[in-house]
Amino acid sequence: MAGECGSRANNGQRLRETKHKQNPDRKDAASKLDRPDVIYNSERKRAFFLFSPERYIRNAADAAVCKIKKTISKSILIRPPRLIWMDCGATVKHLESSEDLQKPTDEESCEEEMDTSEAKWRWFYLAECGVWHMFEEVPSTGCSVTNEQIEQNYVKHQHASMDFYTAKYTYKLDFSAMKQVNVTTGKERPIKRALHSATDFRFICDNPALPVPSHWERVNTEEPYQLIALCRDTFEYKEVARLYERTMSQPIRSIQRVQNLDLWEFFCRKKAQLRKIKHVIDVEEKMLFHGTGHSNIQAICTYNFDWRLTGSHGDVYGKGSYFARDARYSSKFCHSTSKHNFILQRHGLAPPVFQSDPPYKCMFLARVLIGEYTLGHPQYCRPPSKDTSIANFFDSCVDDTTSPKIFVIFDSNQIYPEYLIEFY
Repeated sequence: MAGECGSRANNGQRLRETKHKQNPDRKDAASKLDRPDVIYNSERKRAFFLFSPERYIRNAADAAVCKIKKTISKSILIRPPRLIWMDCGATVKHLESSEDLQKPTDEESCEEEMDTSEAKWRWFYLAECGVWHMFEEVPSTGCSVTNEQIEQNYVKHQHASMDFYTAKYTYKLDFSAMKQVNVTTGKERPIKRALHSATDFRFICDNPALPVPSHWERVNTEEPYQLIALCRDTFEYKEVARLYERTMSQPIRSIQRVQNLDLWEFFCRKKAQLRKIKHVIDVEEKMLFHGTGHSNIQAICTYNFDWRLTGSHGDVYGKGSYFARDARYSSKFCHSTSKHNFILQRHGLAPPVFQSDPPYKCMFLARVLIGEYTLGHPQYCRPPSKDTSIANFFDSCVDDTTSPKIFVIFDSNQIYPEYLIEFY
Protein backbone atom coordinates (compact mmCIF):
# COMPACT_ATOMS: atom_id res chain seq x y z
CA MET A 1 0.00 0.00 0.00
CA ALA A 2 2.80 2.30 0.93
CA GLY A 3 4.64 1.40 -2.20
CA GLU A 4 1.58 2.09 -4.27
CA CYS A 5 1.12 5.49 -2.67
CA GLY A 6 4.76 6.34 -3.21
CA SER A 7 4.48 5.28 -6.83
CA ARG A 8 1.45 7.49 -7.32
CA ALA A 9 3.23 10.45 -5.76
CA ASN A 10 6.21 9.90 -8.01
CA ASN A 11 3.94 9.67 -11.04
CA GLY A 12 2.26 12.98 -10.00
CA GLN A 13 5.58 14.66 -9.61
CA ARG A 14 6.74 13.47 -13.02
CA LEU A 15 3.45 14.69 -14.56
CA ARG A 16 3.87 18.16 -13.10
CA GLU A 17 7.47 18.34 -14.31
CA THR A 18 6.37 17.28 -17.78
CA LYS A 19 3.66 20.03 -17.88
CA HIS A 20 6.14 22.58 -16.65
CA LYS A 21 8.55 21.64 -19.41
CA GLN A 22 5.78 22.02 -21.98
CA ASN A 23 4.84 25.53 -20.69
CA PRO A 24 7.66 26.79 -18.43
CA ASP A 25 6.50 30.46 -18.44
CA ARG A 26 2.96 29.80 -17.26
CA LYS A 27 3.65 30.43 -13.58
CA ASP A 28 5.87 33.44 -14.21
CA ALA A 29 3.35 34.99 -16.57
CA ALA A 30 0.57 34.57 -14.06
CA SER A 31 2.60 36.17 -11.30
CA LYS A 32 3.27 39.21 -13.51
CA LEU A 33 -0.41 39.86 -14.17
CA ASP A 34 -1.89 42.68 -12.01
CA ARG A 35 -5.51 41.76 -12.77
CA PRO A 36 -7.12 40.67 -9.47
CA ASP A 37 -9.48 38.24 -11.25
CA VAL A 38 -6.58 36.07 -12.55
CA ILE A 39 -4.51 34.74 -9.67
CA TYR A 40 -2.84 31.40 -10.22
CA ASN A 41 -0.38 31.32 -7.35
CA SER A 42 -2.91 31.75 -4.54
CA GLU A 43 -6.08 29.73 -4.49
CA ARG A 44 -7.06 31.40 -1.21
CA LYS A 45 -6.93 34.93 -2.65
CA ARG A 46 -8.69 33.73 -5.80
CA ALA A 47 -11.58 32.32 -3.83
CA PHE A 48 -11.65 35.37 -1.57
CA PHE A 49 -12.08 37.68 -4.57
CA LEU A 50 -14.73 35.57 -6.25
CA PHE A 51 -17.00 35.51 -3.22
CA SER A 52 -16.19 38.99 -1.63
CA PRO A 53 -15.31 41.43 -4.46
CA GLU A 54 -15.98 44.65 -2.51
CA ARG A 55 -13.77 43.68 0.42
CA TYR A 56 -11.01 42.54 -1.88
CA ILE A 57 -11.06 45.77 -3.89
CA ARG A 58 -10.80 47.92 -0.76
CA ASN A 59 -7.92 45.88 0.66
CA ALA A 60 -6.12 46.18 -2.66
CA ALA A 61 -6.75 49.91 -2.71
CA ASP A 62 -5.44 50.29 0.85
CA ALA A 63 -2.24 48.60 -0.16
CA ALA A 64 -1.90 50.93 -3.12
CA VAL A 65 -2.50 53.94 -0.88
CA CYS A 66 0.32 52.88 1.42
CA LYS A 67 2.61 52.61 -1.55
CA ILE A 68 1.64 56.08 -2.79
CA LYS A 69 2.10 57.61 0.66
CA LYS A 70 5.71 56.45 0.67
CA THR A 71 6.21 58.21 -2.65
CA ILE A 72 4.41 61.33 -1.48
CA SER A 73 6.54 61.66 1.64
CA LYS A 74 9.61 62.09 -0.56
CA SER A 75 8.29 65.15 -2.37
CA ILE A 76 6.29 68.33 -1.70
CA LEU A 77 2.91 68.31 -3.37
CA ILE A 78 0.62 71.16 -4.31
CA ARG A 79 -2.38 69.38 -2.80
CA PRO A 80 -3.08 66.14 -0.90
CA PRO A 81 -3.89 62.96 -2.89
CA ARG A 82 -7.51 62.46 -3.77
CA LEU A 83 -8.91 58.91 -3.79
CA ILE A 84 -12.13 58.19 -5.63
CA TRP A 85 -14.19 55.25 -4.37
CA MET A 86 -16.67 53.63 -6.74
CA ASP A 87 -19.66 51.36 -6.20
CA CYS A 88 -18.99 47.61 -5.95
CA GLY A 89 -20.49 46.91 -9.35
CA ALA A 90 -18.42 49.59 -11.11
CA THR A 91 -14.86 49.42 -12.27
CA VAL A 92 -12.39 50.77 -9.75
CA LYS A 93 -10.69 53.93 -11.01
CA HIS A 94 -6.90 53.71 -10.89
CA LEU A 95 -5.33 55.85 -8.18
CA GLU A 96 -3.47 58.91 -9.36
CA SER A 97 0.29 58.67 -9.51
CA SER A 98 2.54 61.06 -7.60
CA GLU A 99 3.28 62.93 -10.82
CA ASP A 100 -0.41 63.38 -11.54
CA LEU A 101 -0.95 64.64 -8.01
CA GLN A 102 1.54 67.43 -8.63
CA LYS A 103 -0.40 68.66 -11.68
CA PRO A 104 -3.85 69.91 -10.63
CA THR A 105 -6.53 70.25 -13.25
CA ASP A 106 -7.49 73.67 -14.58
CA GLU A 107 -10.63 73.73 -12.46
CA GLU A 108 -8.80 72.76 -9.29
CA SER A 109 -6.01 75.23 -10.02
CA CYS A 110 -8.50 78.07 -10.23
CA GLU A 111 -9.94 77.10 -6.88
CA GLU A 112 -6.52 76.92 -5.24
CA GLU A 113 -5.41 80.34 -6.59
CA MET A 114 -8.56 82.06 -5.34
CA ASP A 115 -7.85 84.89 -2.91
CA THR A 116 -9.27 83.85 0.43
CA SER A 117 -7.98 86.88 2.33
CA GLU A 118 -10.36 89.08 4.27
CA ALA A 119 -12.37 91.49 2.10
CA LYS A 120 -11.15 95.09 2.24
CA TRP A 121 -13.99 97.60 2.41
CA ARG A 122 -13.46 101.23 1.44
CA TRP A 123 -15.61 104.34 1.84
CA PHE A 124 -16.38 106.95 -0.82
CA TYR A 125 -18.25 110.24 -1.08
CA LEU A 126 -19.87 111.71 -4.20
CA ALA A 127 -18.07 114.94 -5.06
CA GLU A 128 -19.47 117.95 -6.91
CA CYS A 129 -17.74 116.84 -10.10
CA GLY A 130 -20.04 113.81 -10.21
CA VAL A 131 -17.50 111.09 -9.38
CA TRP A 132 -16.81 109.07 -6.24
CA HIS A 133 -13.75 110.00 -4.18
CA MET A 134 -12.21 107.67 -1.63
CA PHE A 135 -11.62 108.79 1.94
CA GLU A 136 -8.04 109.03 3.17
CA GLU A 137 -6.03 105.81 3.62
CA VAL A 138 -3.63 107.36 6.12
CA PRO A 139 -4.11 110.14 8.68
CA SER A 140 -3.43 113.64 7.36
CA THR A 141 -3.94 117.28 8.24
CA GLY A 142 -6.62 117.54 5.56
CA CYS A 143 -8.99 115.00 7.11
CA SER A 144 -9.24 113.68 10.67
CA VAL A 145 -10.61 110.25 9.74
CA THR A 146 -9.35 107.35 7.64
CA ASN A 147 -11.06 104.58 5.70
CA GLU A 148 -10.16 102.05 8.38
CA GLN A 149 -11.66 104.16 11.18
CA ILE A 150 -14.90 104.65 9.25
CA GLU A 151 -15.15 100.91 8.63
CA GLN A 152 -14.52 100.12 12.31
CA ASN A 153 -17.31 102.46 13.41
CA TYR A 154 -19.67 101.04 10.79
CA VAL A 155 -19.00 97.44 11.87
CA LYS A 156 -19.73 98.32 15.50
CA HIS A 157 -23.06 99.94 14.72
CA GLN A 158 -24.42 100.08 11.18
CA HIS A 159 -27.19 102.53 12.05
CA ALA A 160 -25.11 105.01 14.04
CA SER A 161 -23.19 108.11 12.95
CA MET A 162 -19.71 109.54 13.48
CA ASP A 163 -18.13 113.00 13.28
CA PHE A 164 -14.91 114.06 11.60
CA TYR A 165 -13.37 117.35 10.56
CA THR A 166 -11.22 118.90 7.83
CA ALA A 167 -9.21 122.10 7.86
CA LYS A 168 -12.40 124.14 7.43
CA TYR A 169 -15.47 122.16 8.38
CA THR A 170 -16.92 119.55 10.69
CA TYR A 171 -18.86 116.68 9.09
CA LYS A 172 -21.15 113.89 10.22
CA LEU A 173 -21.31 110.47 8.52
CA ASP A 174 -24.81 109.03 8.82
CA PHE A 175 -24.54 105.28 8.19
CA SER A 176 -28.30 104.63 8.27
CA ALA A 177 -28.97 107.21 5.53
CA MET A 178 -25.53 106.70 3.88
CA LYS A 179 -24.82 110.41 3.62
CA GLN A 180 -22.23 112.98 4.70
CA VAL A 181 -23.54 116.16 6.32
CA ASN A 182 -21.62 119.42 6.66
CA VAL A 183 -22.48 120.43 10.23
CA THR A 184 -21.77 124.12 9.50
CA THR A 185 -23.59 124.60 6.20
CA GLY A 186 -26.01 121.66 6.35
CA LYS A 187 -24.95 120.48 2.88
CA GLU A 188 -25.34 116.75 2.27
CA ARG A 189 -23.43 114.32 0.04
CA PRO A 190 -24.09 110.62 -0.66
CA ILE A 191 -21.53 108.12 0.65
CA LYS A 192 -21.05 104.46 -0.18
CA ARG A 193 -19.22 101.37 1.05
CA ALA A 194 -17.55 99.21 -1.59
CA LEU A 195 -14.95 96.47 -1.83
CA HIS A 196 -11.42 97.59 -2.52
CA SER A 197 -10.57 96.20 -5.95
CA ALA A 198 -9.26 97.35 -9.30
CA THR A 199 -12.77 97.81 -10.66
CA ASP A 200 -13.73 100.22 -7.87
CA PHE A 201 -11.31 102.81 -9.16
CA ARG A 202 -13.14 103.04 -12.47
CA PHE A 203 -15.70 105.15 -10.65
CA ILE A 204 -13.15 107.48 -9.11
CA CYS A 205 -11.20 110.33 -10.69
CA ASP A 206 -8.19 109.33 -12.77
CA ASN A 207 -5.91 110.49 -9.97
CA PRO A 208 -7.49 109.91 -6.55
CA ALA A 209 -4.58 111.78 -4.96
CA LEU A 210 -5.96 115.02 -6.47
CA PRO A 211 -9.60 115.14 -5.37
CA VAL A 212 -11.78 118.18 -5.87
CA PRO A 213 -12.00 120.05 -2.54
CA SER A 214 -15.08 118.79 -0.73
CA HIS A 215 -16.43 122.30 -0.08
CA TRP A 216 -16.52 123.30 -3.77
CA GLU A 217 -20.01 123.77 -5.18
CA ARG A 218 -21.66 123.40 -8.60
CA VAL A 219 -18.39 122.52 -10.33
CA ASN A 220 -18.63 123.07 -14.08
CA THR A 221 -15.84 121.28 -15.91
CA GLU A 222 -16.74 123.03 -19.18
CA GLU A 223 -15.67 126.44 -17.85
CA PRO A 224 -12.05 127.50 -17.15
CA TYR A 225 -13.04 128.78 -13.72
CA GLN A 226 -16.02 129.75 -11.57
CA LEU A 227 -16.52 132.48 -8.99
CA ILE A 228 -18.81 131.26 -6.20
CA ALA A 229 -20.13 133.92 -3.83
CA LEU A 230 -19.89 132.91 -0.17
CA CYS A 231 -22.77 133.43 2.25
CA ARG A 232 -21.91 135.67 5.16
CA ASP A 233 -23.13 133.20 7.78
CA THR A 234 -20.87 130.35 6.65
CA PHE A 235 -17.70 129.30 8.43
CA GLU A 236 -15.72 129.71 5.19
CA TYR A 237 -16.75 133.36 4.77
CA LYS A 238 -16.06 134.16 8.41
CA GLU A 239 -12.59 132.59 8.28
CA VAL A 240 -11.55 134.61 5.20
CA ALA A 241 -13.01 137.75 6.73
CA ARG A 242 -11.12 137.11 9.97
CA LEU A 243 -7.77 137.02 8.13
CA TYR A 244 -8.66 140.19 6.23
CA GLU A 245 -9.86 142.11 9.30
CA ARG A 246 -6.71 141.45 11.31
CA THR A 247 -5.17 144.50 9.60
CA MET A 248 -8.07 146.04 7.63
CA SER A 249 -11.07 148.07 8.78
CA GLN A 250 -12.65 148.78 5.38
CA PRO A 251 -15.97 146.95 4.98
CA ILE A 252 -16.11 143.87 2.77
CA ARG A 253 -18.38 144.03 -0.26
CA SER A 254 -18.17 140.31 -1.15
CA ILE A 255 -15.97 137.22 -0.92
CA GLN A 256 -15.93 134.78 -3.82
CA ARG A 257 -14.33 131.37 -4.02
CA VAL A 258 -12.25 130.71 -7.16
CA GLN A 259 -12.88 127.21 -8.52
CA ASN A 260 -10.34 126.36 -11.22
CA LEU A 261 -9.78 122.61 -11.58
CA ASP A 262 -6.67 122.99 -13.73
CA LEU A 263 -4.87 125.42 -11.41
CA TRP A 264 -5.82 123.30 -8.41
CA GLU A 265 -4.33 120.22 -10.04
CA PHE A 266 -1.09 122.05 -10.87
CA PHE A 267 -0.86 123.23 -7.26
CA CYS A 268 -1.42 119.73 -5.83
CA ARG A 269 1.10 118.17 -8.18
CA LYS A 270 3.71 120.78 -7.30
CA LYS A 271 3.18 120.09 -3.62
CA ALA A 272 3.58 116.35 -4.19
CA GLN A 273 6.75 116.99 -6.22
CA LEU A 274 8.32 119.09 -3.46
CA ARG A 275 7.53 116.36 -0.93
CA LYS A 276 9.43 113.82 -3.02
CA ILE A 277 12.38 116.10 -3.71
CA LYS A 278 12.78 117.14 -0.09
CA HIS A 279 11.80 113.76 1.40
CA VAL A 280 9.38 115.40 3.82
CA ILE A 281 5.83 114.59 4.88
CA ASP A 282 4.50 118.09 4.22
CA VAL A 283 5.56 121.38 2.64
CA GLU A 284 4.80 124.62 4.46
CA GLU A 285 2.02 126.68 2.92
CA LYS A 286 0.40 129.96 3.93
CA MET A 287 -2.69 131.98 3.10
CA LEU A 288 -1.30 135.27 1.73
CA PHE A 289 -2.77 138.43 0.18
CA HIS A 290 -2.15 139.99 -3.23
CA GLY A 291 -3.68 143.31 -4.26
CA THR A 292 -4.43 143.95 -7.94
CA GLY A 293 -6.52 146.03 -10.30
CA HIS A 294 -9.94 145.09 -11.68
CA SER A 295 -8.49 144.56 -15.15
CA ASN A 296 -6.35 141.62 -13.95
CA ILE A 297 -9.06 139.55 -12.26
CA GLN A 298 -10.08 137.43 -15.24
CA ALA A 299 -6.49 136.66 -16.28
CA ILE A 300 -5.46 135.64 -12.77
CA CYS A 301 -8.53 133.42 -12.27
CA THR A 302 -7.85 131.73 -15.63
CA TYR A 303 -4.06 131.48 -15.87
CA ASN A 304 -2.84 132.23 -12.32
CA PHE A 305 -0.34 134.92 -11.36
CA ASP A 306 2.29 135.67 -14.00
CA TRP A 307 5.28 137.61 -12.71
CA ARG A 308 6.41 138.31 -16.29
CA LEU A 309 3.45 140.67 -16.66
CA THR A 310 3.93 142.37 -13.30
CA GLY A 311 6.49 144.94 -12.31
CA SER A 312 4.18 147.79 -11.49
CA HIS A 313 5.56 147.99 -7.96
CA GLY A 314 9.21 147.01 -8.34
CA ASP A 315 11.21 143.86 -7.73
CA VAL A 316 13.16 144.58 -4.57
CA TYR A 317 13.31 140.93 -3.48
CA GLY A 318 13.39 139.27 -6.89
CA LYS A 319 11.55 139.06 -10.18
CA GLY A 320 8.53 137.08 -9.06
CA SER A 321 4.94 137.36 -7.83
CA TYR A 322 4.66 139.20 -4.51
CA PHE A 323 2.39 138.20 -1.62
CA ALA A 324 1.91 139.75 1.80
CA ARG A 325 1.07 138.38 5.21
CA ASP A 326 -1.11 141.39 5.96
CA ALA A 327 -4.08 142.56 3.91
CA ARG A 328 -3.25 146.19 4.71
CA TYR A 329 0.05 145.99 2.87
CA SER A 330 -1.57 144.42 -0.21
CA SER A 331 -4.31 147.05 -0.26
CA LYS A 332 -1.72 149.60 -1.42
CA PHE A 333 -1.53 147.89 -4.80
CA CYS A 334 -5.20 147.44 -5.65
CA HIS A 335 -5.09 149.54 -8.81
CA SER A 336 -3.43 149.39 -12.22
CA THR A 337 -0.56 151.81 -12.66
CA SER A 338 0.66 153.39 -15.86
CA LYS A 339 3.86 151.33 -15.54
CA HIS A 340 1.87 148.10 -15.41
CA ASN A 341 -0.19 149.13 -18.43
CA PHE A 342 3.04 149.90 -20.29
CA ILE A 343 4.35 146.37 -19.56
CA LEU A 344 1.12 144.85 -20.87
CA GLN A 345 1.36 146.89 -24.07
CA ARG A 346 4.97 145.80 -24.52
CA HIS A 347 3.69 142.19 -24.60
CA GLY A 348 1.02 143.06 -27.14
CA LEU A 349 -1.72 143.24 -24.50
CA ALA A 350 -4.19 145.99 -23.72
CA PRO A 351 -6.08 146.08 -20.41
CA PRO A 352 -9.85 146.48 -20.64
CA VAL A 353 -11.01 150.05 -20.29
CA PHE A 354 -13.67 150.79 -17.67
CA GLN A 355 -16.06 153.61 -18.39
CA SER A 356 -15.65 154.51 -14.73
CA ASP A 357 -13.69 152.83 -11.97
CA PRO A 358 -15.84 150.62 -9.71
CA PRO A 359 -16.40 152.01 -6.23
CA TYR A 360 -14.61 149.04 -4.67
CA LYS A 361 -11.15 147.46 -4.76
CA CYS A 362 -10.00 143.85 -5.15
CA MET A 363 -7.42 141.60 -3.61
CA PHE A 364 -6.78 137.86 -3.66
CA LEU A 365 -6.28 135.59 -0.69
CA ALA A 366 -4.06 132.89 -2.18
CA ARG A 367 -2.85 129.53 -0.96
CA VAL A 368 0.94 129.65 -1.37
CA LEU A 369 3.61 126.96 -1.01
CA ILE A 370 6.40 128.96 0.61
CA GLY A 371 8.50 125.90 1.52
CA GLU A 372 12.05 126.85 2.51
CA TYR A 373 12.81 130.53 2.00
CA THR A 374 15.78 132.89 2.05
CA LEU A 375 16.40 136.62 1.78
CA GLY A 376 15.53 137.99 -1.65
CA HIS A 377 17.58 140.08 -4.06
CA PRO A 378 16.58 142.29 -7.04
CA GLN A 379 18.64 140.16 -9.44
CA TYR A 380 16.99 136.86 -8.54
CA CYS A 381 14.91 135.25 -11.30
CA ARG A 382 14.45 132.19 -9.14
CA PRO A 383 15.33 131.26 -5.54
CA PRO A 384 19.07 130.75 -5.02
CA SER A 385 20.79 127.44 -4.37
CA LYS A 386 21.22 126.28 -0.79
CA ASP A 387 24.64 124.73 -1.36
CA THR A 388 25.82 126.15 -4.72
CA SER A 389 24.62 123.00 -6.51
CA ILE A 390 22.14 123.10 -9.39
CA ALA A 391 19.67 120.69 -7.79
CA ASN A 392 19.11 122.02 -4.28
CA PHE A 393 17.24 125.33 -4.29
CA PHE A 394 15.18 127.35 -1.87
CA ASP A 395 11.48 127.53 -2.69
CA SER A 396 10.82 131.25 -2.18
CA CYS A 397 12.37 134.57 -1.14
CA VAL A 398 11.32 136.90 1.67
CA ASP A 399 11.99 140.39 3.02
CA ASP A 400 13.13 139.10 6.41
CA THR A 401 14.06 135.51 7.24
CA THR A 402 13.32 136.00 10.96
CA SER A 403 9.79 137.41 10.64
CA PRO A 404 8.82 137.51 6.96
CA LYS A 405 5.97 139.75 5.83
CA ILE A 406 6.58 139.66 2.09
CA PHE A 407 7.01 136.46 0.06
CA VAL A 408 8.21 136.24 -3.52
CA ILE A 409 7.18 133.19 -5.58
CA PHE A 410 8.86 132.41 -8.91
CA ASP A 411 6.86 129.31 -9.89
CA SER A 412 3.13 129.93 -10.42
CA ASN A 413 2.39 126.25 -9.65
CA GLN A 414 3.20 127.08 -6.02
CA ILE A 415 0.18 129.41 -5.95
CA TYR A 416 -3.55 128.83 -5.99
CA PRO A 417 -5.73 132.03 -6.10
CA GLU A 418 -8.37 130.73 -3.73
CA TYR A 419 -10.50 133.75 -2.79
CA LEU A 420 -11.34 137.09 -4.38
CA ILE A 421 -12.18 139.80 -1.85
CA GLU A 422 -13.99 142.97 -2.90
CA PHE A 423 -13.91 145.80 -0.36
CA TYR A 424 -14.66 149.53 -0.15
